[in-house]
Amino acid sequence: MSAQKDIYLQQVASAVFSNDYDPRIRQLYAQHPSLFVKPIKNRFAVLQKKYDDANKTLGSTGAGLTAKELKEDPQLKKLLDKILENFPWWEEVHGFWRTNPSYNTVFSTGDPGQDFAAEAQWLMLVPKRDSSLPQYP
Repeated sequence: MSAQKDIYLQQVASAVFSNDYDPRIRQLYAQHPSLFVKPIKNRFAVLQKKYDDANKTLGSTGAGLTAKELKEDPQLKKLLDKILENFPWWEEVHGFWRTNPSYNTVFSTGDPGQDFAAEAQWLMLVPKRDSSLPQYP
């Protein structure tokens, strides 16, 4: 794990456990703050797995849409409603993770208008880069 991520997890642990309703938890956190980072890290892993599983039901296009856009499409709204039954925090984490490929592994960021086949063909058929040849747009 990166040092920066460790810092973020420590900040989350501090926000959660130093404000816990149970004074014994607050005291334990004050005495041993490093022991409380692992539960936060594990919770993020669980949330990430649930989020990824939920996005698989939406498919690559649906997983990239906002919750508002999903609600506007009747078929996608049904899927979203089912997701929210099992994972009520989906909308909240989707707001943060929707465009982050480390978390949203289902969403494709490729531009649907790109013609990869034509570009690949052009790259393979042109023997050498010659400034007198037309450049692929």
